[in-house]
Amino acid sequence: MAEETPENKGLKNEVQELREKLNELNQKKEEWFKKKEELKAEIAVTIARIKDAKGKNDVLNKDISGFKSSRDEFNAQVKALIGKIKELNKKKDDMLAKSKFKGNPSEVKGRINRLEESLETQAVSFDKEKKIMKEINTLKKQYESVKCIDDVQKEINDVSHQITEAKKKGDEFHNKLREQSGSNKESYESFIQLSKDIGKLKKTQEEAFANFIKFKQEYTEVSKVLKDKMDLARGVEQVEAGERRQKQRERKDDERQQLKERANVVKEKLRSKKKLTTEDIITMQGIEDTEDF
Repeated sequence: MAEETPENKGLKNEVQELREKLNELNQKKEEWFKKKEELKAEIAVTIARIKDAKGKNDVLNKDISGFKSSRDEFNAQVKALIGKIKELNKKKDDMLAKSKFKGNPSEVKGRINRLEESLETQAVSFDKEKKIMKEINTLKKQYESVKCIDDVQKEINDVSHQITEAKKKGDEFHNKLREQSGSNKESYESFIQLSKDIGKLKKTQEEAFANFIKFKQEYTEVSKVLKDKMDLARGVEQVEAGERRQKQRERKDDERQQLKERANVVKEKLRSKKKLTTEDIITMQGIEDTEDF
């Protein structure tokens, strides 16, 4: 086998180095592509989480708006009722100032009820009954003069109860508002953090995509160089193979010429009946199948 030329050997080394570099570039290219796709999937998941967080935030905002509206409504009721009870207290004070009776109307009414009940449930003498009836009549006259004050007091009590209930409801909605505001703050902070995360992920994905494009371009360039080198190597190989075949043909032609010359010598010996040497016999064996012998 003919010895490989330095040129062909050098080309083969270059081709091998280019193949190794191409494999390395392809590996890096695929790694960055995989990284880009992984980031793409992660971004999709994060976007879904952002949408979910926004949905929850919208619900919380709606609840907060409702709680705030209800709280303000009950607070407004409390304010109006406080104004009303102030007016009722002033009215009561004015009525008490004009009245000659300085006692408590409710106590008078209670005293009347107790006395009437004693007459119905107890056996009393005629004189005592007259005395009780007289007291009842006196008390009724007193109560009639201040009955309107007792009515105002009842209205004051009713308004006071309404204030208590409205304040209780207002406090309930205020507490709900505080709880929802806390949840809303957490939801908003989560939304902001996710937005920041997706910004970082997109930036990283862009870098991964840029690296993928970079190695893809290098891969394409090296692939083209490799192809050119392989084409060149094949060309050199074909030229060298042609040269080797030409040398083989020339060598065979030389060998045939030398054999022909030796054959002529042997033929001459045979014609002159000279003794053949071992070499002559070998020559004869080598030329038996040739056209010239």
